[in-house]
Amino acid sequence: MKALLTTATVLILCLVPLTAGADDVLLLGDEDAETQVQPALEGAGHTVTFGGIYYDWDGVTPAVTDFDVVVFLNGYGYGYELQPAAAAALESFVPGGGRLVMTEWTAYDVCEGDKGEVVANLMPAIMPDCNDYEYGGTWTVDDPSHPLAVGLPGTWSDDAAWCTVIRKLGSVVVMSEAVGDPLAVYSKVSDGTVVYLNHDMTYTTETINPNALQLIVNAAEYVQTTILFYDGFETQDVSAWTSVTP
Repeated sequence: MKALLTTATVLILCLVPLTAGADDVLLLGDEDAETQVQPALEGAGHTVTFGGIYYDWDGVTPAVTDFDVVVFLNGYGYGYELQPAAAAALESFVPGGGRLVMTEWTAYDVCEGDKGEVVANLMPAIMPDCNDYEYGGTWTVDDPSHPLAVGLPGTWSDDAAWCTVIRKLGSVVVMSEAVGDPLAVYSKVSDGTVVYLNHDMTYTTETINPNALQLIVNAAEYVQTTILFYDGFETQDVSAWTSVTP
């Protein structure tokens, strides 16, 4: 449940994108959405290498160390696990300062046990009930000043499907469905950033909403530069940690 915050409750140091100019992006496809996501990323000035469908990527070629960002699509072709070497590559890439963007149906696959422990641990949100998902909804920007919201309207309707998820402790929700379910949530993993977009790409619709494409671009560029400190974090008193969303 969301709660009102005061400066005594939470201290947010600074949350700004640090990327300047073009980034090198490794795009892992889902059998369909990559044909729309790649042009969107390239149109924003990024150099994109298509690494194939996510379940075919061997984690070695292309080497994740050659990239700033991995965009891991999981919509049209869902239900498959990453190859062990691919999972290991992401497991070391993100904490080392890499940026990872994931989409729905990833939370669903994690709930069903189809994505493996590495992806489950990297996700900034979890899906408690594997049957709790919806088709279509209203995307609402909770924090219009956030870098993930650049170029987006305050609300928009999107026919894509999304899952009822809850954010993990320490993750931040930037956009929600009208009923309050997280739609864009991110977390800091050591020196890296993970952004989860609760949007099933082209599984439900043939054309990705332009606002969702802008969100993918924003997510690929976003770097969380600081850790959010909640009441209790500074003292390491776990019992004092809050569960509110900044």
